[in-house]
Amino acid sequence: MKPATLAEHPGFQRLMDGLGGPLVLSTPRSFDLVFEGGLPVTVSLHPNDLEVAIDVWCYDAAPHRGVVRRNIVKSLLMLNQAALADQAVRIGMDTRGLILLHGSQVLEGLQGNFFLNWLTQLVEQGRRIRTLLNTYEEEPDSEMGPAYARGPLLH
Repeated sequence: MKPATLAEHPGFQRLMDGLGGPLVLSTPRSFDLVFEGGLPVTVSLHPNDLEVAIDVWCYDAAPHRGVVRRNIVKSLLMLNQAALADQAVRIGMDTRGLILLHGSQVLEGLQGNFFLNWLTQLVEQGRRIRTLLNTYEEEPDSEMGPAYARGPLLH
């Protein structure tokens, strides 16, 4: 019988407990973290109860149009191609224009410090992607201007 809630799944509960501090579920099968610089991360248990997914929400590309948007998409495609050749991570853009780095691992293999190391690695990669994409905001073709002039976004 499948666990009714995430808190009832001992393997995933162990991962949550290993992060220290009280964590609150954001959905019945996931929790959210926010890292330095306001970098949001979602950790989820796959519906099959066998895999864990981490989504690092790197950047909000929705305000960009034209040349800047095309350059962002081209950069993401090149990064995604390189990532797929080396690791089990994917970089994508959802329908809202939010860019995320997604990784997944088998829950059973996330023992000891492996989960924390994997999470740290994905967060660091997410920061690098954010840094890269922030450079597009300063391009002269940007119709939105610099981020500080637009107000708070995901980045």
